Amino acid sequence: MRKVPLILAFAATILLMLSSCGDEMSGTVTYTANVPVYMPFSEFRSAKSAQPVRKMVNPGKICLYGDYLFINEVGKGIHVVDNSNPAAPKQMSFIELLGNVDVTLKDDILYADSYIDLVWFDLSNPAQPVEIGRSEDVFPNVLPPTNNNYPMQGLDFTKGVVIEWEVKEIKEKVDYQPYYPCPNCYYNLSEAADYGWKKAGTWTSSETASGTNFTSVTGSMSRFALSGDYLYVVNNNSLKVFSLLEGAAAKVYEQYIGWAVETIFPYGDKLFFGTTNGMVIYDITNPTFPTYLSSVAHVLGCDPVVVQGDYAFVTIRGGNVCGQNQSLLEVIDISDPSNPAIKGSFTMQEPYGLGIDGNTLFVCDGGLNVYDATNPVQAGTRRIKQFSDIHGYDVIPYNSTLILIGNDGLYQYDYSDVQNIRELSALKIENE
Repeated sequence: MRKVPLILAFAATILLMLSSCGDEMSGTVTYTANVPVYMPFSEFRSAKSAQPVRKMVNPGKICLYGDYLFINEVGKGIHVVDNSNPAAPKQMSFIELLGNVDVTLKDDILYADSYIDLVWFDLSNPAQPVEIGRSEDVFPNVLPPTNNNYPMQGLDFTKGVVIEWEVKEIKEKVDYQPYYPCPNCYYNLSEAADYGWKKAGTWTSSETASGTNFTSVTGSMSRFALSGDYLYVVNNNSLKVFSLLEGAAAKVYEQYIGWAVETIFPYGDKLFFGTTNGMVIYDITNPTFPTYLSSVAHVLGCDPVVVQGDYAFVTIRGGNVCGQNQSLLEVIDISDPSNPAIKGSFTMQEPYGLGIDGNTLFVCDGGLNVYDATNPVQAGTRRIKQFSDIHGYDVIPYNSTLILIGNDGLYQYDYSDVQNIRELSALKIENE
């Protein structure tokens, strides 16, 4: 939890001590705080459509849908990229969507978060997405990142959507002591996007079905997951279930999952949640009513998870806001989903996203690391290749093409021969 600056606490204490000598315990305190900047709800919810291509400045999560890539520009919107030729990806348009972090697609409809709302777009023409629906207030209390050196002041969710903060000097009369809202009590946009990767994949939706039931592929850091006609979203330590029947997103269920749930990965009739203290498994045999099945605990750390066959692969990143300093790759036997067991644990530097395809495991850790996972429980000891010149955030391995978001842009690799992985293309970020 963020601490009140020492000088502020000291000043408030002195004032209270002085005022306690009289009839009232009050005084005036001066301090610096993050003051919210609001956008009226009407303006925030005005219809969105495609805009001209924008520079990629702060990319976050990635989503693959057919021949197209959708790249989140953290808090700003979504880049639409024609990836029919991975060796020459081409940016097509940009969807301005304030507060956006996650995106997924099904049956030519794009679903994305926008601060407190869930928004969906018609993607019949990928170059010209058009907003066609919105569920309002389904993600309460979503806030942009603050200056961590100062507390928040004057937060009022009825005034509109908080789109940014201004650092200002505040003078106010206090009775006892000023009140500071708990910043960790809200779903923080910076935590959702995991801004920390700037400093230093695989299928996350159900298998594509026959007919027109097409779904997208997202990376391991996603908080969105698709299974059949349902969208599952992790928000504020809770799981929200949306029915996507008839192309709309209607919330049908919500339940508390636990403290610090970070990512979600669907596999078969199960949901696998990455949390800061372990992996949690829910059963979705009844898709509208997920039920707790089991969990396995690990050391405190930021934790995405991917699954293939009888094994789950988890990266645990320590340090900073993530917990203790140890970082690991863990391999968990889930052959009995009601009784998962850690079978392998390997020391890492600072791991982020990961992906598994057949016998090849990709881990973003001090660059891109490629492991032989023929024997899953020994995968962490069998590194095939390392690309140490990039800092990867997340990956999507699909059809022998690896899509990677790194600290300076989008990279794609051909891994049809894992002994000779070669770079296909790079879309570099640009400074504003």
